[in-house]
Amino acid sequence: MESMSSYLSRSDVKKMMTTPTSEWLNHMTRDPIRATYYDKDAFYAPSDGFVLYSKIVDPNKDIIDVKGGKYTINNLLREEIKEKCLILSIFMTFLDVHVNRLPTSGFVKYEKMPSLKVTNLSMRPIESGILEKMGVPKAQMSYSLFNEAMKNEIFLNNIKQKYYLLQIADFEVEVIAPFHESGAFYTQCERFSTVRMGSQVDLIIPFINKSIKFSPLVVEKWHVEAGIDRIIKISRN
Repeated sequence: MESMSSYLSRSDVKKMMTTPTSEWLNHMTRDPIRATYYDKDAFYAPSDGFVLYSKIVDPNKDIIDVKGGKYTINNLLREEIKEKCLILSIFMTFLDVHVNRLPTSGFVKYEKMPSLKVTNLSMRPIESGILEKMGVPKAQMSYSLFNEAMKNEIFLNNIKQKYYLLQIADFEVEVIAPFHESGAFYTQCERFSTVRMGSQVDLIIPFINKSIKFSPLVVEKWHVEAGIDRIIKISRN
């Protein structure tokens, strides 16, 4: 993991940012071989990208201020969670690998959530803010409430509770493609899905087990890599 400024100043990143847009698709669809790590006391990054925010919130309270609706955990997941949650959001730009990996071992049950508008909204303002201004225009994140998404519910056996990965598609995205049928078991850091083109992945952990503490290991604007960087530490109270 590294800071936004450090990542964007790398020579390979600078070179890619000056390439024609026709080459971006090949860059985004690459699937490099990565070592598999295991740590039962940690969540690894589910996707490459920049951390938009990491915070503990009430499921019915706004996470951030956005235009177009109430930006809450329950609105994002379209269900009624009662416990406070840790939410950590990662944004994938065209510079990133778009294969997602599971943060922990577990059984994955997924559900496709259709767009609530006629077409998905564009995520381009967020990408432009990151790559051109090294900032995150969070008020432009209303796409999270309306775009096509895949809700992945993962049961983490060693602490006996579930958590969620919400994959959110950009307006140009046609496919969020899981690699196996719903209910399959994956090992930690294993490839479980891919998003064509965009987009964003939200890791949402309800505080169901009161004896467990979840501590973020990353901060806003850091760049992380899927299956390589530990982003949350699990400890017992």
